[in-house]
Order: sequence, then structure tokens, then C-alpha cells
Amino acid sequence: MDCGLSSYRENYELQKELFTQRLEGQGEDTLLITRHDPTITMGKSGRMADLLVSKDHLASRGVEFVEINRGGGITYHGPGQLVLYPIFDLRNYGKDLREFVRRLGLVAKDVVEEFGLDAEFREGDEIGLWIRGKERKKLGSLGLRVKKWVAMHGLALNVSLDKEKAGLIRPCGIGGAELVSMSDFAGNVTFDEVKEILLTKFSCRFSGGGRYGRQA
Repeated sequence: MDCGLSSYRENYELQKELFTQRLEGQGEDTLLITRHDPTITMGKSGRMADLLVSKDHLASRGVEFVEINRGGGITYHGPGQLVLYPIFDLRNYGKDLREFVRRLGLVAKDVVEEFGLDAEFREGDEIGLWIRGKERKKLGSLGLRVKKWVAMHGLALNVSLDKEKAGLIRPCGIGGAELVSMSDFAGNVTFDEVKEILLTKFSCRFSGGGRYGRQA
């Protein structure tokens, strides 16, 4: 479902509605793709110390602040980013959360490689997509909430971020980390072309349910 440019709060309510339906055995797996109005989200393990300005300053800059129920720390979302939210029942994917997360990360890696970027997907405390060899340049973020094998939240890929607003946080609480964009390394890229490739790569990695698509 293509949600276009959306309010984070409104899209979050849509996610929760679809998530509840899946928990109740209704509906079907749904993939949302969107871009958000400027928003900073705080996950369960986030720290206010990683917000580098006051909430009042955020409001003056037109940036919302939303505390949410996913794992992970603080994250910036903005119109310069494409976001995938798979509201999926992981019982259709082998009940393997780690592999599901890994596949999401590899989707992002697949996309940026199409534009000539050399990136790596990291797990653990530095989960996300990073420019290889540049330890603190982060291209994509990933965080999920899973309950009774149903997942929500997902993957955010930086296409062309507002650097000033993205710099209002310490990404995921990692000292010295910098949010960077595909456009910083690949020149002029359009959202339409990235979106088309993103959806294609997602389909390749997640086709066939628990059988998955191609291997890394």
C-alpha cells in the first residue's frame, strides 16, 4: 500500500490497526511504503540524551516527537526518506525473527548497490545500513515490534535527507554517527526510481513465504 507523504502519527495508527487485525487472525500481510513529514521517534531503548535539542526547539522547527513501541533508540524520519512497514505474520516466514530482520537489512543493501554504493548491513547495537569503510555514516535504520509472531514497524532508507534536521539527534545513540543519504554518494537520485527498486528487491528477498527468495 503506497501511503505517499504521510504524517507519522496517522500512519502509526494505520499500522496499529493492521497489526491488531493480524493478531486477531484477520486481514492479510500488508506492506506499507511511505515518506514522513519531519518526525523524531523514540523506541523502547532510546535515551533523551540522544536528542540534541529541546522538544520546544523541535516544535519551532516543525519536527514532531513521537514515543513508540518498537525496539531500538532514537530515529529521524523526513520527506527525504523512504520507509517500508511490513505488517507480516512471521509464522509464514519460518518463525525466524533474526532472519526476517536480516532480510530487511539486505533489501536496503541490495537497493543502494544498484546505485553503485558499497554498504554493509550491521546487526546488534549498530543495526542498520552503513557505508562500508566509513564506520559512522549511516544510510538506513531498522526496528521492529513483534508480538505473537506478528511484526510491525520496519526499514527506513535515506534517499535525500535534510541534513540540518537529521543532525538534531545522535542516531541510535551511537557517538559520532552521522545520517547520510544515497544522494550524497550517487548524485541525483529520484524517489520514484528508488521506490521501484526498493519494492522489487523486497519482493525478491521475501517471495515464497518461509522459503524466502534469493540468498545473500
